[in-house]
Amino acid sequence: MIDTTSNSIEHQISSLRRANRRRYAFQRMLEATDKALWRLEEMNRDGVKTVPKRVRTQLRQVVATMPNHVREPLRDSGQVQDTLDSLFEVQERLFMWRYPDWQDWDPEEGDEFVAS
Repeated sequence: MIDTTSNSIEHQISSLRRANRRRYAFQRMLEATDKALWRLEEMNRDGVKTVPKRVRTQLRQVVATMPNHVREPLRDSGQVQDTLDSLFEVQERLFMWRYPDWQDWDPEEGDEFVAS
């Protein structure tokens, strides 16, 4: 009886852990891309033109956990601006993956977003 109860508890705990990993996957991926974008933006601000090899490796690790269609736009050309632009595209796809009805809009174009 105790063994059966212990096994049942272990099963439920592991099921809960899997559910939480799935539930928080988007948040972890978003935070990782934010950190990478911040780093690239600082390099861009400082006039760095080429992404260091170690940073490129870290970027590949960041997107490796993402679905293929989300990470596809990442360009590993070695140029800071190119990598930065492509990582923004990865992040946009990440939002579209998590929130299929999400739409990006540009306030400069006069499009208005109306909350209903």
